[in-house]
Amino acid sequence: MITLPARYVSTGVVANGGMGSVLFCNDSHLERPVAIKVLKDPKQRRRIIDELQALLKMRSKHVVQVYDVLKLDGDALGIVQEFIAGVDLFDDRFKKLALDSFLQVIWQISAGIRDIHAAGVIHRDIKPNNMKMDSEGILKIYDFGLARDSGPAAMTRGFVGTQGFGAPELYAMQATFTQAVDVYAFGATALYLATGDLPEELCAIPPRSAGRSYFSALPLGIDQHLCDVLDACLAPTADDRPSMGAVTDVLMRYLLRDKHQALAVYGGSPRYLNANNRAVNLELKGVGAIAINYNGLDFVVSAASGEVAINNRRPNVGDTLPGSCVVSLGDAHRRANERAFITFDVSHPEIVL
Repeated sequence: MITLPARYVSTGVVANGGMGSVLFCNDSHLERPVAIKVLKDPKQRRRIIDELQALLKMRSKHVVQVYDVLKLDGDALGIVQEFIAGVDLFDDRFKKLALDSFLQVIWQISAGIRDIHAAGVIHRDIKPNNMKMDSEGILKIYDFGLARDSGPAAMTRGFVGTQGFGAPELYAMQATFTQAVDVYAFGATALYLATGDLPEELCAIPPRSAGRSYFSALPLGIDQHLCDVLDACLAPTADDRPSMGAVTDVLMRYLLRDKHQALAVYGGSPRYLNANNRAVNLELKGVGAIAINYNGLDFVVSAASGEVAINNRRPNVGDTLPGSCVVSLGDAHRRANERAFITFDVSHPEIVL
């Protein structure tokens, strides 16, 4: 029986896992529920210290917050951390979601891992039951018992992780790993949430993904470019996987599809481009003309003729307009009354969870 400081009143609920126990308590001083992760084995002391160091570095809405560290009976240590009510992502309600809900969930996972990596930490045990959704729909990643700082010292002897979600390089006897192991685990987690299972070859020891196109085969209707990014997360070779920052950015683009708006002001008159009005044509007769289309992700030049420039550069069909720019009709050799200038500004919507 673990003796806790008097301020922590046990609820009587205990969860036991491979890396230790979690005691669910109420903090009587601050009147809030907490989860206290405990490791009794002195050999595992390093793991809980690693978890504490990792959590203290986190400044993310998608990572649990650490409140305190306790020295308990004997060599036991405990981390007092934010309690997240509800079920983890192994629960059936998170499997086989509709496309938009699926993208929202995996975007939150990717954002959390991105923030973990930004702190110079590798989680090493990303999987559905190491994350929960709180009462406000915010996903939180937890359980840093395997976490390590990234860099040349990131090495372990033998496999440590979870079969099915562990990257191939983790199975080497002298495993040197990078943040790419979390990218692989993210890809496996996303695939599990999409299908409710993992293919046999990913559960092999070591996994044999062989660069298959898993996400393209799903009935969700995911855009092919996004499928390619998600499949790349499961690349057998670490160097072939994208960064979590890049994955998060791509997911955000697709979550915000058809939610942008641009304002073009020409001759004092505003013209709006959005999901309901996808095209605008801007012309100065006998001088130049440009057509701009909204494809749901970007505002793109669909046609240009004559003397046209965007921020003093000649546009090409297919160019994406920057978030804020000036479109000029008429070159600099013309008099002021023979030229026209259009300001073009794009709104930046946020993901609403």
